[in-house]
Amino acid sequence: MTKYIFVTGGVTSSLGKGILCASLAKLLQARGFSVTIQKFDPYINVDPGTLNPYEHGECYVTDDGAETDLDLGHYERFLNTPTSRANNVTTGAVYQTVINKERAGDYLGKTVQVIPHITDEIKRRMLLLGQTGQYDLIITELGGTVGDIESLPY
Repeated sequence: MTKYIFVTGGVTSSLGKGILCASLAKLLQARGFSVTIQKFDPYINVDPGTLNPYEHGECYVTDDGAETDLDLGHYERFLNTPTSRANNVTTGAVYQTVINKERAGDYLGKTVQVIPHITDEIKRRMLLLGQTGQYDLIITELGGTVGDIESLPY
């Protein structure tokens, strides 16, 4: 059964959570564990591809073509394993999925709400990599800062 380690931030961004996660994962990998890292970013953008690189940093493109947070590049280099779209989730992508499900009739006319619909989609995505059976441990980095209103569902 896959175990999860969660890394959250403080009151400011860019404190090095991504490097901490990559370093911790490398140490666990050296001890023989199969490890991957996933990052959840609270911004409403679907992906960082259109974000200002001077404000957010450049985006990293994975082998499957996903435009992701730069931290995924650190994860790949530290662990020498590829990452994919499943390793990077934004609040915008979560909302987009929930809205698409609503438009397709998946909620059978119910009022779509943050709780339970958005939080259920966040949990589904957090567990997705673990359900593959490939990993002993998954390190989950929650981006943003404490107090960001976008982070509330997390």
